[in-house]
Amino acid sequence: MKIAIINSSHPVYNLAIDRMQYKLGQTNEVIRSGKFDMFQVKCDEAYISAIFTWDLPRLIYDVKAMKEVGIPNIQIGGPAVTAMADYVEQETGLPVVRGLDQRFEIADGNYLTTFTSRGCPRACEFCLVPKLEGRKMVEYDNFPIPTGVNPWVCDNNILATSWQHQTLVVDKLRHIKNLDINSGFDDRIFLKNPDKYWDLYSQLHLERWRFAYDKPEQRDAIKQCSDFLHNKNIRYSNISVFCLIGGYGETFDEARERLEYLISIDVTPYPQRYKPLNSLTRDYNPPNWKNGAIELLFQFYGVPNMWRSMKWEEFIHKDKKAGDYQGMKEVTDVI
Repeated sequence: MKIAIINSSHPVYNLAIDRMQYKLGQTNEVIRSGKFDMFQVKCDEAYISAIFTWDLPRLIYDVKAMKEVGIPNIQIGGPAVTAMADYVEQETGLPVVRGLDQRFEIADGNYLTTFTSRGCPRACEFCLVPKLEGRKMVEYDNFPIPTGVNPWVCDNNILATSWQHQTLVVDKLRHIKNLDINSGFDDRIFLKNPDKYWDLYSQLHLERWRFAYDKPEQRDAIKQCSDFLHNKNIRYSNISVFCLIGGYGETFDEARERLEYLISIDVTPYPQRYKPLNSLTRDYNPPNWKNGAIELLFQFYGVPNMWRSMKWEEFIHKDKKAGDYQGMKEVTDVI
């Protein structure tokens, strides 16, 4: 059997696509690509997946093309599809896989990323995880070991798993270099017993310690985590804090103040653009924010060399003709 596997979020890495290729490729001829093309016209089946909702128009276009050439079995899934399942079904006329596809959830193989658990008890309103994975933690003991130069662990809340599971994870991954626990550590859980978590996770070769400052009530907790790690001689460059900006009526000044706060407590801010879970636009602009304003925040606070070498005011008023600030001239009048 000939099977097409399409990553509608190409070139972004899609773990599900790798899992499909590994499992289906054992007994079938697999043709993999980032879009439907002529080499897949005579396929017997097609599997198509999108990570981000702004990639859904591409996915829908390809599904319609596959239907036109008569591919009899088209399977549609991925996080973006779960986020907007009714929309995708209406546009394609086909049922979709909602949530995790258990056919491929556990598959041996060499992947750049891995999940040792699924779920998160937090149920943050801006997050897809409760809808995709649920709030109940599910632990995998037989997870594949991630490979590559910068292997990722993608668990959405690893500290919410059992202590037994966490010690298993560390035992299995302690030899991995430059490991990135990419979704980070839940600051509120970490602070319940920071010495315990430090003693465990400092055994790993972590790329950096990651946390998130998504809500105002996390402000003090993030500082306590920062102070603890500084006392362990962890530098600012190895403490990265995701900072969701532009959501839920937040103003430009409020977003900038939160990013400045992270710099003031000597950590590295990682600004993230808030997007509604049904957004078909990648560059979502917060209501009442002028066009280009959010890009300014990324240009400055997303680049350590910037905020380590100058103040925000200096950045804004810097000579716009300087080559190092190409593109800045066009947007500095928005604030």
